[in-house]
Amino acid sequence: MAFVEGNWPVLLALTNHILDLDSLSHVAVTGFIVDTDPLNSADAYFYNAAANFQLNKLEAAEKSALKAEHIALPAHFPQVHLLLGEIFARKNDYATAISELHTYLELAPNASNADQVRAHLAKLEKLNDQVKFPEKPDHM
Repeated sequence: MAFVEGNWPVLLALTNHILDLDSLSHVAVTGFIVDTDPLNSADAYFYNAAANFQLNKLEAAEKSALKAEHIALPAHFPQVHLLLGEIFARKNDYATAISELHTYLELAPNASNADQVRAHLAKLEKLNDQVKFPEKPDHM
């Protein structure tokens, strides 16, 4: 409900409480794992990342989103890649943002927002090209 209402401080507090109880929150997860716990915490990590993102806490958002990515089956949770794309775009890491949005579209090619994501992807690709190949001023 806090997510739907956009009540980011409450969502952050609730998910922080849930994640404090999760054994995976106390270890570094750098690879993909299979979480056999029936209470899979990928959702809590995702919502925690969303709240942190909305509160402009990008490092915390990235950390939680990456944990969600590593413990969720990719086909089960494509929206984590969309969120990671937004996080990396806000951090001006356009190449990584582009990669995440491509992953999202591969996992959810017929999503209701696919056209919007493709348009955003095109903008990020232009920004990335500008970073890689900045225009040189004309000198006479």
